[in-house]
Amino acid sequence: MGTDRGSAEKARPRGLSEAVGNTPIPDAWIGRSVELIFVSGSSTEYADGQLEEVNDRGIVLTVEGHGEHPERPLFYPWGAVIQISEAPDL
Repeated sequence: MGTDRGSAEKARPRGLSEAVGNTPIPDAWIGRSVELIFVSGSSTEYADGQLEEVNDRGIVLTVEGHGEHPERPLFYPWGAVIQISEAPDL
């Protein structure tokens, strides 16, 4: 039936795993605000903060403090990360 499956490729959203200059994503976002979706126990959680570090074990995100909790860096292992994206400029 001659169907060209190559033409059915979906367009990848910009920035999903593309490099910025010579730096791959998410490394290129270090120092920038990001939005994180991650697994905590049996629930899906969300966090916003500044990306501090990316390595082979996971990421470090500095999150805003709330109430008595001061701003602090938190480590998220790759096994818990569902999605990370650069926060939109407001």
